[in-house]
Amino acid sequence: MNHQVTRRQQTSVGEIAWDAVGSGPDVVLVHGTPTRSLVWQGVIERLREHYRIHYLDLPGYGESQQFEGQEVRLRSFARALREFLGERGLERPHLVGHDFGAAAVMGAHLIEAVPVASITVADGVLLSPWGTPFSRHVREHESVFAAVPGYIHRATLAAHLATGVVRPLPADLERALIEPWTGPEGQAAYYRQVGQYDYEYTEWLEARYPSLEVPVTILWGEQDGWVPPSEAYRLQAMIPGAGLRLLPDAGHFSMLDCPGLFARELDQVLRGNLGESGIQGAGVHTVRV
Repeated sequence: MNHQVTRRQQTSVGEIAWDAVGSGPDVVLVHGTPTRSLVWQGVIERLREHYRIHYLDLPGYGESQQFEGQEVRLRSFARALREFLGERGLERPHLVGHDFGAAAVMGAHLIEAVPVASITVADGVLLSPWGTPFSRHVREHESVFAAVPGYIHRATLAAHLATGVVRPLPADLERALIEPWTGPEGQAAYYRQVGQYDYEYTEWLEARYPSLEVPVTILWGEQDGWVPPSEAYRLQAMIPGAGLRLLPDAGHFSMLDCPGLFARELDQVLRGNLGESGIQGAGVHTVRV
């Protein structure tokens, strides 16, 4: 894997790792839990010739700083994203968020008042109630899970990730996604972020969706077992003019199950928001290949 995250920026919730590639309109990719910016690699490689793509590891994730007492809630991700965009001088970028990253981009715009050109969310954690049965169980017993032997922790996390995809993850990718959560510091960081699941924040966001005035597109894996497609329809109904595109043969991590299709659909969305012709607008569009 040739994914590089070489740059660093200090934020109010810790130092974050980030990078940027390509040239063209500014597009910012924000991952979710329990992953890192690496999940976007296949999408980045396919779109970097047409866009300037910025990507980051959220505070406490991936190669970003982890420390005891760190705030790693949804609201802190939105704040860190605002600080990142401001420091980088990105004015009205196109924001793309997956899972927790979807809440981060919505929060950055709706609560942190970041101007954006468009918002695209994929398999987003955006409506209450949310969280898989496993993650809720972990949250209720954080200290117990944090104390399990490292090999059990690794196996549990691998099994959990496997339920988020339709196709088995390649071994090297699975290792790379799990590695930041291993060792005494990483294991503690994993259960810290679960313990801070921010249910109240999504309720704040829900109240603001009807006020959205920027183009919003929803991408969703038809086989998402973490956040079912019914939530995509529910979200679409709350956002004026939102478009919905369902991705077949894709689970929760749709950009890993079908990176080519995901990139193609995102490119179409971005071109439409840039004013290019031939792009489907609001409504429900099931992609067939």
